[in-house]
Amino acid sequence: MNTGSILKPFNKMWDAFGRRAIKCFPNATVNTPEICNRIGATLSRPDVNRGIMGATAILSQPLIDYYNPDVDKETAKTSTCRTIGKIVAGTTVGCVVRSLCYYGTKAFTSPDPLAKGWRRALMPSRAYVRYLNGKFPDWIKNYRSGISTIIGLMAMLFTNVLIDVPLTNKITQKMLHVFNLKDNTQAPAPNGTNTNPNNGDTFTPRKDAKETISDAFADFRNSMRGGES
Repeated sequence: MNTGSILKPFNKMWDAFGRRAIKCFPNATVNTPEICNRIGATLSRPDVNRGIMGATAILSQPLIDYYNPDVDKETAKTSTCRTIGKIVAGTTVGCVVRSLCYYGTKAFTSPDPLAKGWRRALMPSRAYVRYLNGKFPDWIKNYRSGISTIIGLMAMLFTNVLIDVPLTNKITQKMLHVFNLKDNTQAPAPNGTNTNPNNGDTFTPRKDAKETISDAFADFRNSMRGGES
């Protein structure tokens, strides 16, 4: 059976639809290519890439964990807090480490042949630099990104254990405290205390700033009156 004759009308329809879709976009001519090159150089940096990945993760993964239908509410809540803590800690530390590695690499990869020796510590040999300049005029951008990425990955082997894990745990505990505080203050008791629906314990709800300041002024006023009498 020849399927080409059957699919041929659909292919024509698809081609026509594609051409019409492309015509919907206006034509544009880039008169300032240096702006595009600058944007490309910025987006290719390892710290910017890590920030983009972190922003994408924080917008999707917590929602997936929170609305997971296969687990109970408490497990979903804990998983969401853990995910947020891991993303925030990993993105923050990753961006800082990669940024330091990038600017450190930039300081040690000067393309100026008359620069000091330490400014060219991470540069290849002069003959290879001349070859790259002739073949790839913008090779230094990719070279710096590659070197800083390698150094950053090596540094992350230590920072993941020394910084990421403690920071993730701290953020997770803070998020869990916020969630629990929100749940525990939903049903106030008549005597001014709330009951925790999870374990039945009672506690006094936390006062806000306005109530705290009002109570402080009331105590001060009462103490002054007592001193006068």
